[in-house]
Amino acid sequence: MKTLPPIWLDHLNIPAHDPEVLAQWYADRLGIERRGTMVTGPGISIFFKKGTPLNAGDAFHFGLRAETKSDVATWAEAMGVAIAFDEDDFFAARITDPDGNIFEIYWDKL
Repeated sequence: MKTLPPIWLDHLNIPAHDPEVLAQWYADRLGIERRGTMVTGPGISIFFKKGTPLNAGDAFHFGLRAETKSDVATWAEAMGVAIAFDEDDFFAARITDPDGNIFEIYWDKL
């Protein structure tokens, strides 16, 4: 295969019952900026569009990487959730937003 130039994930678009309310929920919990129906912060851009939430359960989630296990534990405590995965090479907390979307704050040994 031909070598292709690098790419990276830039943003997510997530359907929401009320995009402004959900954007504010993420801004409040992640400590990032809300701009209308989007939130943005270092390495994070999430856009919320009016629509039917995915309700995908474990079939779809996104992850926000932390630098250390201790950082994940701090986030989990702040979010009021338990650690969902505690393994030698993977440590994560899972959070469900008001529309049922799941995201992880995680650390791994990559």
